[in-house]
Amino acid sequence: MGTIIEKIKNIFKGNNQKVIFLASAVLVMVLIIITIVVATKIVGVKVSYEILEQKLENATHKYLSENPLELPNEDKSTIVVNANTLVEKKYIKELKKYVKDSSCTANIVVDYLNNDYKYQAYLTCNDFKTQKLVDTLKNNNKVSSTGEGLYEMNGELVYRGENPNNYVNFADRIWRIVKIDNNGNIKMIISTEKAEIIEEWDNRYNTEKKSAKGINNFLLSRAFTNIQNFYNNKLSGNNKYLTTYDLCVGKRLEDSTDKSGALECSEKIENQYIGLLPIYDYLNASLDGLCQTTISKECQNYNYLTNNKNKWWTMTADSKNTHDAFYISLKGVAESEYANTNAQNRYVVALKSDVLFKSGNGTSKNPYQIR
Repeated sequence: MGTIIEKIKNIFKGNNQKVIFLASAVLVMVLIIITIVVATKIVGVKVSYEILEQKLENATHKYLSENPLELPNEDKSTIVVNANTLVEKKYIKELKKYVKDSSCTANIVVDYLNNDYKYQAYLTCNDFKTQKLVDTLKNNNKVSSTGEGLYEMNGELVYRGENPNNYVNFADRIWRIVKIDNNGNIKMIISTEKAEIIEEWDNRYNTEKKSAKGINNFLLSRAFTNIQNFYNNKLSGNNKYLTTYDLCVGKRLEDSTDKSGALECSEKIENQYIGLLPIYDYLNASLDGLCQTTISKECQNYNYLTNNKNKWWTMTADSKNTHDAFYISLKGVAESEYANTNAQNRYVVALKSDVLFKSGNGTSKNPYQIR
């Protein structure tokens, strides 16, 4: 030991500045360590609100696993556990131990679905509130009867107008929200920039035309197969955010005036994760009062779904024959064309009603983000 000390003395011998610098550095490090230890003892380690949500969900899971009679079931599919219960039973500390905001309260909603349980904590604090995307959409877009925004139509909340704030960043792609259905699920269509693939609606041999003009039955179409392949290859990893819905694949005529979906929804493909847009949703997006029939040129006006980069397929076929389907042209007008024509597939998916809002205001520069 004495030999080591002597060596250190020799290193700094005649160099007081090095000794002073080293001593100062050591003193600063010691003070920092002491400060961290004291702060931790006093206020504890603070975490983000999102991490606190996870802690609450984990604590609830443990609590219910040890009290299984309180779990939801087929007769009572949803229960709510208050954070105070978890604190009192020592499954978690007081919330103020985790975050700087001492005002926080929380409920944890537990749903029973298909023999499984879903846990979601809802925090309410001065500076934070757990909020569903659907609630954010309703708060940011009051239901109106003029101007672009949300309109109540056919029992649903429908986005209308030239450029409503309905952009969503999801699965590394930009989407536009079409509507909120009567179950609170959020239907959205992929932006044209991300619907790069140009494909035929169908290219099978058509006996009526005696050529491969395609057969306009969506269930049997190439389009249905292609969009399912896209989902399986590109989107299936996002299942926790998406819900299935019924595809409305009924046919209509060029001069049909119905905008309720009665024609399209007269025939359905049930419980699908992905589809295309039925044409009545396109018509309803326009604010022009003269947008009255399937092919009215006025439907391109005041309509955010109008696009001048590529024509794109709807999910709706023309009932006048067995080989035509409707696409939206470069001018934004619906046209009936041979099913073997090339156009974009603009995929439509539905976010679950309980998907949580993270950030954004729905503009193209700041789209909604979910978590």
